[in-house]
Amino acid sequence: MFGRTWVRAALVVVASLVALVGAMVAFHVLVWWQLGSEDPYSKPASEIVRHTPEQFHALSDQAVRDTVGGLSPALVLSDRGRTVERHEPRADGTESKLSTVERRFTVRTRIGGSHRQELREGIEADWRLHGFWQVPAAWTPSAADEGREYLSAATSEGIRVSLALLPEPDGTLTLTMSVSGTDIAYDPDYARPLSPLRPDTEDTYWSH
Repeated sequence: MFGRTWVRAALVVVASLVALVGAMVAFHVLVWWQLGSEDPYSKPASEIVRHTPEQFHALSDQAVRDTVGGLSPALVLSDRGRTVERHEPRADGTESKLSTVERRFTVRTRIGGSHRQELREGIEADWRLHGFWQVPAAWTPSAADEGREYLSAATSEGIRVSLALLPEPDGTLTLTMSVSGTDIAYDPDYARPLSPLRPDTEDTYWSH
């Protein structure tokens, strides 16, 4: 009698497990049917616009002021133009709505080579003052008055500033600046052709 009771209990347990497994299988089949045969993990992740072109423009203006605004006397800076590069198409082939935007500037003030260290230290001091994260230089000249020199930093909003100090044959320096941002809403109309500019402004301090 006891043996039969045990067998019946075991059969009830087995039947319950079978029913549970069946319910789980039915649930997964229902989910699969609702999603369709497409693998949900194959769908491209949603794109997030970090800034509109207008927001990038304002942030890049601020980044420029925070880079050279503390220099005295002030340098004459010219906006040379803007590039807009659309991101690659998404995994499903649709066009991306994001882009990388870059603005380029050239300092029109003629800068004497003897001001190289002062200029670099002033820019780096401004970056520290305004909370920029400075990127370690990939290369620096072996001597303070030789070769090209590159400086780069980024703001907390993801705006990157890259500077190049370029020595000229006449002993002066040309300072160029690139301000860029990624994940900017794509707008080809924001682009503006780049124009070549050379330092052409004499300053009683910086030029000598």
